[in-house]
Amino acid sequence: MRVLWFSNTPSLASKKVSKNTAGGSWIESLEKELTTFPDIELGIVFKKFVSEPQEIEVEGSETRYFMVPQHPSGKFNKWSSRFFAKPFSKKSLPFYLNVVEEFKPDVILFFGTEFDYPLIIPQLKVPSIIWFQGNLTVYNEMYENGIRLHKTIYAESLKRILKCYTSYHEYRLFLKMVEREKEIFSVAKNFIGRTAWDKRLVSIMAPNANYFHNEEALRAPFWKHKWTMPSKGKKFIVTTVIRGLLYKGLETIYKASTLLEDILDVEFEWRVIGISEGSTYVKTAKRVANYEKNRSGVKLIGSKFGKDLVEKLLEANVYMHPSHIENSSNAVQEAMLLGMPVVATNVGGTPSLFVDNMEGFLVQSKDHFAIAGAILELYNSPEKSVEMGQKARERGLVRNNNNKICQDLIKTFKTVIALNNDDLN
Repeated sequence: MRVLWFSNTPSLASKKVSKNTAGGSWIESLEKELTTFPDIELGIVFKKFVSEPQEIEVEGSETRYFMVPQHPSGKFNKWSSRFFAKPFSKKSLPFYLNVVEEFKPDVILFFGTEFDYPLIIPQLKVPSIIWFQGNLTVYNEMYENGIRLHKTIYAESLKRILKCYTSYHEYRLFLKMVEREKEIFSVAKNFIGRTAWDKRLVSIMAPNANYFHNEEALRAPFWKHKWTMPSKGKKFIVTTVIRGLLYKGLETIYKASTLLEDILDVEFEWRVIGISEGSTYVKTAKRVANYEKNRSGVKLIGSKFGKDLVEKLLEANVYMHPSHIENSSNAVQEAMLLGMPVVATNVGGTPSLFVDNMEGFLVQSKDHFAIAGAILELYNSPEKSVEMGQKARERGLVRNNNNKICQDLIKTFKTVIALNNDDLN
């Protein structure tokens, strides 16, 4: 079976095409596992700001990597697209179709509805399927759930304003992506998902499409380690892994941390991985939360990858995910696979990841009192923390079994191919 992926990441070719990459995405884990199946021939298409398409060779890999030009290109064109909120052209689509013609796949897999790749579906003669990641159309309804856009103005620098890199410009681009996503849903015939939330969305946004369930392959370092309760000492650590987006809940962290700092009788530290000091988001979150300058409970430690990320998680007492919008957070699943006690906001597909009060705690989004209360309960009940973590790990070991995930994926491909053949007949 010849399978062609369209992805926002070069996967295992990342280090070949970029010097500034840490690698380690779940798509890489999926590629590693899928290429152990001898009957699969894999090709991966990805975009970069290059003038001409080219095929990338990676030593020791039989996967074919196709790098195609991304538009708009050039500094002025990029600035203009941000200024006028017109980031997308259809200039890349012919390059995608050229790769399809060259590779001659039996089936095509698009990762996500957020990118332009699936716009070629009406021109395809082979079956295709979209692996559901998140939903911009629904996210748009809740984009300002955490922080209002106008609140960010006070933290924007003149340089960011002139370059059109502000949160306001980002949101205008987001709205354009929402319109494109709606077009993609109108032409898509098959979806892969993994939560009750995304299944329901597909049933409404693409009512005639087929839906298949498939879990995500997680990164190797999380399989190699197991969390144990840190020795009781003078510090209690909570860890969060999020990106710097307005709806990820950083302001809630500052509010909940303030409550816990005043209650706990030990040194309290809330480590946030994925965000660094000084950004507009951080400045705005502190302002919204009225986070006092003399407080130091929240530590923003920037991006961590692979072993470094695992080590930071293993040092923590609790993993907490504060996002206001979510489908199936990889960070939550990775913490579960390590065997950590998890507190997460009850949003999107998160309730599909674990059973509340057994494998973790679900709390209301933006409710910093409930978040702090759940963490305090785990602080006061270390036995419950260990029990929850063990049950979470048991679920993760079954759900995120990479070999089974690939077997299920291949079955889905075969079903999609058979359905397409039936339609042609």
